[in-house]
Amino acid sequence: MEFNIKKFRVGDYVEGTVYQVTKEAVSLDFGAFTEGTIYGKGLSLTDVSSCKDLVKEGQELDAFITKIDMERGQILLSRIKLLQNEKFKALKAFKDSKETFTVRVKKVVKGGLIATKDSVDMFLPVSQISTKRVNAEDYLNKELEVELIEATDRKLVISHKTIEARMIKEATEKEFATFKKGQVLKGTVSKIVTYGAFIRFENVEGLIHISELSHHRVENVSDILKENQEIEVKIINIDKKKLSLSMKALQKSPWEIFAAEFKKGDEVTGKVIRKTGNQMLVEVAKGVIGVISKRDYSWDPRFNLATDTEVGNELTLKITDLNVTDKILTLSKKHLEYNPWQDVTVKENDEVMATVKELQTNGALVSIQGVNAFLPIGEISTERVNQVSDALKVEDAINVIITKLDKRNWKMVVSKKQLTEQKAHDEYAKYLETEEQVSNTTLGDLFKDQLDKFKK
Repeated sequence: MEFNIKKFRVGDYVEGTVYQVTKEAVSLDFGAFTEGTIYGKGLSLTDVSSCKDLVKEGQELDAFITKIDMERGQILLSRIKLLQNEKFKALKAFKDSKETFTVRVKKVVKGGLIATKDSVDMFLPVSQISTKRVNAEDYLNKELEVELIEATDRKLVISHKTIEARMIKEATEKEFATFKKGQVLKGTVSKIVTYGAFIRFENVEGLIHISELSHHRVENVSDILKENQEIEVKIINIDKKKLSLSMKALQKSPWEIFAAEFKKGDEVTGKVIRKTGNQMLVEVAKGVIGVISKRDYSWDPRFNLATDTEVGNELTLKITDLNVTDKILTLSKKHLEYNPWQDVTVKENDEVMATVKELQTNGALVSIQGVNAFLPIGEISTERVNQVSDALKVEDAINVIITKLDKRNWKMVVSKKQLTEQKAHDEYAKYLETEEQVSNTTLGDLFKDQLDKFKK
């Protein structure tokens, strides 16, 4: 065989015939000035206990030259690069097949991890490690299931995130299929936002809107919930892949709580929160607001809600109607009070005894059967009265006639003058009747009794 060592350099690919195999090495004749030697670690990608287990004499073998030692007359060969290329090509095929495989992370580098399979290194970017934010060093020396997402002749890029995302999606869809509207279940607060909170179950997240946290107004979600807090919720709506949740739906409403303690006819204390000329809104419990109309505030129709009651005033009231379903609560103050006019039995044109209670410029207030009546100055006397005090004094007992009576509106007008005039009229009529009787009497009528006695 003719030898020409100049044509061989480190890195060259060579082919030859195995002419000797020992436990530690293989000698390969490939036409150089000396045989090439392949030690066990250069013969296989895995540990070799004996080269005889892998190669036999006379076998054709190829390798790359890794070292030429002219002084010792030695050429070292290795099949590792060839084997790695074969494995590289086999792994590269996974890009088209979409098959997954397992790798072991061997080191952390800038931007990600270096993982290996069959002695082939692959790059796993940080962004492809997981669907969650992770620390790359936590994966060192761990095995991961991956898939090939990029392959060139020199580089393989893999992803564990895509597999994880696919598994999560499958698990999510499976879990979502088990949910039903009205279902009650436990979950964990995963995130708090201004408009509500996200609740995580196994793989699915649902939203509790801030309006569904409580029957009462909630200013800040964090006043009610904390992240990682376990809570019980009710599914109130399922729309495509969205879960709408509620804590409020599991709580008794303020109206239900109120109705459990109070009923129609009961007394309740509340605070005036708003008023108009015709009605007031009264909060009797947190979240329970009742209405009291002008006519139900007082028996006195002269009462003015706009001026006689202030927002913030506390009132004791009677429940006149309670409807929890429609959230209707009507209240009354007057039904807890005595109505003096209900005991008034007098009628218009009745003559009654009255007691003077107050003197006014245009008349006097007098008391009749426990209520006030008005005696106008022009109805005090048949004679002109310039000042009420000239004719009346407080506590005077006087006879009057009722000229106007409106019990519903608490109005009664009386007249002393008309009573005087009526009595004068009655006396004059009686006088006329008497005069008529006298004018119709004859002398015979006058002496009838005496004539009758004489005839006897």
